[in-house]
Amino acid sequence: MFSFNLVDKEWIPCIMPDGRRMDMSLRDTLVKALDIKEILDPSPLITATLHRFLLAILHRNFGPANEKKWQKLWGAGKWDETKLLTYLDKWRDRFDLFSEKYPFYQCASLPFTITDSKGKPKIYEKPIAKLTHELASGDNATLFDHTFEDNPKAVSPADAARLLIAFQAFAIGGLITRQEGEVPSADNAPMVKGAVVLVKGGNLFQTLMLNLHKYNRDDEEPFAIDTDDAPFWERDKEIHTEDRRPKGYLDLLTWQSRRIKLRPEQGENGQIVVKQVVIMKGNQFPDGFTLHQKEPMLAFNKVKRPGKNQDPWPPVAFQEDWALWRDSLTLFQHIKKRDERTRPKTLEWLHDLCASGIIPESSTYDLSLMGLVTSKAKISLWRHERLPLPLAYLEDEALIARLKDALDLAESAGTALQCSAWNLARLTIAPNAEKLNDNQKKDANNLSDHLAITRPYWAQLGISFNYLLTNLAQDRVEIDGEVIYGQNSLPWWAGEVRRAAQLAFREATDSLDRSGRMLKAVTLAEHNFNLWLNTRLKEFLRPYQNSEKKGGEA
Repeated sequence: MFSFNLVDKEWIPCIMPDGRRMDMSLRDTLVKALDIKEILDPSPLITATLHRFLLAILHRNFGPANEKKWQKLWGAGKWDETKLLTYLDKWRDRFDLFSEKYPFYQCASLPFTITDSKGKPKIYEKPIAKLTHELASGDNATLFDHTFEDNPKAVSPADAARLLIAFQAFAIGGLITRQEGEVPSADNAPMVKGAVVLVKGGNLFQTLMLNLHKYNRDDEEPFAIDTDDAPFWERDKEIHTEDRRPKGYLDLLTWQSRRIKLRPEQGENGQIVVKQVVIMKGNQFPDGFTLHQKEPMLAFNKVKRPGKNQDPWPPVAFQEDWALWRDSLTLFQHIKKRDERTRPKTLEWLHDLCASGIIPESSTYDLSLMGLVTSKAKISLWRHERLPLPLAYLEDEALIARLKDALDLAESAGTALQCSAWNLARLTIAPNAEKLNDNQKKDANNLSDHLAITRPYWAQLGISFNYLLTNLAQDRVEIDGEVIYGQNSLPWWAGEVRRAAQLAFREATDSLDRSGRMLKAVTLAEHNFNLWLNTRLKEFLRPYQNSEKKGGEA
């Protein structure tokens, strides 16, 4: 009989303070969290979902019901080891990956093959690559690997456990293996369309605590909780295909979007490996259900005029040519009316802890943003972005206003840069035409798109933005009783915007031919862009120049 118990076996990828990676058991990861720098897997999907898995265990054992309970845990610097080990021992059999009755995150009753009414075998099992987003499988592109379905890869039980947890949260909707009478398609898993937000502390204990939101049934925190809310492994009954709402946060953290069964076998060297898996439709949300005001690790933007069957509050998500730092206001800003956007509830909770004096507002942590870019049941890419998070941004409206100014400047310069590319294309295609015909417009658009002029601009500016976030929060003076932010950091930011924009223009045009016509078009387009840029930057810097003079007079 095969067995791989997650409580004792090493499978969670932990980074130690000296930079070494060590796979650790579930028990050791929680007990030794203070001595672990972070959990980090090459796949950001695995990194995100391993944290959610551990949070479910912590919520189940420690709440916390309120700020005082959280403060007590934080002050202790560790969790009650006896309570944790008692819990893991109680549910130990449910954490066995290959248990015959309760295989972890799986359905024991799923068949690998059946015999149809004509006596022919019907095979349900698929290559283990079906669980991975980085291996070639079905419609997925070969993003990071060259494994194909006709040569299925064997993975270790540790790999299978990590893939299993990530897949339940990030499974892509579409056609799926089904039993007789079942619908042939499944919806996206809960985290597919959002960028998962994780606050990172100096060690794993701090990271898990900073994301350990208040859990209280009486206060409906983080949202309405049924009396039988529990992690998946505590349920005796197998899931079946159904649309339903989460019973509470523990249910949502361990949501089973698919019914899955791994097929273990003995490898060439006698070790346990997994090559095949059965995947079928599991639980999904009913029509009209939204994660808004429920999922604490996502931010949301309101759609003013949602279309039919469109979520009116979709989560903030990754886009192929859009870095999430450009959505910083949605991530950080507290909107009292909450009628336009809502930041992650995790950050709301940190705001409450700051307001209670439990965490200093002067603290700075890191923010990890992890998720996918998908289109029509296909994965374009995955991402893991990091931002510094000075907690002052969660409360100080004056600071947020200056951040908005900085972002507005970057966006307007990016738009002007894109316009300059089109202007260059127009001058190249038809330099003397007052108005372009349809064919000329098409050619101009194609040339403008080919230049991809804003791509290096946003890439370069993203590096500078991380410095701005930290420096702007510290760059404050009081003048005549008024706190002024950004006297030094925002002029520096303006210089970074200028430098990134001008470099992007030159990089995009350096590859063009050096004909007289092209050189004339480049020179004129660059001249017009610089005129606009100088005017915009002068306007942006005026308030800070006035503040500086006012401070000097004082």
